[in-house]
Amino acid sequence: MTTKTTLSDIQDFLQARIAKFTGTEASQLGADSVLLDLGLQSIDAVILSGEVEDEFQTEINPSMIFEHETLGSFSQAVLDGLSTK
Repeated sequence: MTTKTTLSDIQDFLQARIAKFTGTEASQLGADSVLLDLGLQSIDAVILSGEVEDEFQTEINPSMIFEHETLGSFSQAVLDGLSTK
């Protein structure tokens, strides 16, 4: 039985990973957190995109992270990518 991935699943995963990259507590991150304000670097985006691909079995371009201002917007874009598979 497969479980459908939810927006919350993606956002929780991204919060944990971004917290690791930026040294921010995951509990301080939310859907309205601005990714550039957190200090996410280009290399972090490359690594994070690979982790998203592995976790959710989808392909994303690292630049997609910077095309979305907030964590919530990026999470939604990942979910939208899953629904088009």
